[in-house]
Formats: sequence, C-alpha cells, structure tokens
Amino acid sequence: MRLSLRFFWLALLALTLLGVALSQRQPDWLMAAVVLLTLLKGHWLIDRFMGLATGPLWLRATVSGWLLLVLSALALL
Repeated sequence: MRLSLRFFWLALLALTLLGVALSQRQPDWLMAAVVLLTLLKGHWLIDRFMGLATGPLWLRATVSGWLLLVLSALALL
C-alpha cells in the first residue's frame, strides 16, 4: 500500500508539471490537454483519497459531476 501511495503522488506531481509546461504554450489544443490532465488528476483524487471508488454511486456521480462542471466553466473563461 505504501509503495502504491508513493507512486500515486509521484504520478500526480508529474502530471502537474506536465500541465504547467503545456500551459506555457498558446495553441488551443494544448490548453484542452491541460484541462484533460486536470480532469484525470481530479478523478484520481476522488477515487483514491476521498475513497469514492468503493462509495455509493450517487455520491461519486455528484462529485464527478461537480468536477466536470468546474473544469468546464474554467475552460470557457
């Protein structure tokens, strides 16, 4: 379990650094890639640290829907 948690944090850090590097460029498709990376990280956090992977479906759907709504709103800015 400890090794898997360490790997998870390193993967999140790598995705964050990749997102920062991509966000420095201007093409729209790169910004879409950053939003998708953020969505992936959000779902990992929801599943892993909030424990919703084994939680009730309605709660997981609500939190995932909120994440999608927030990221969609940010993408439109």
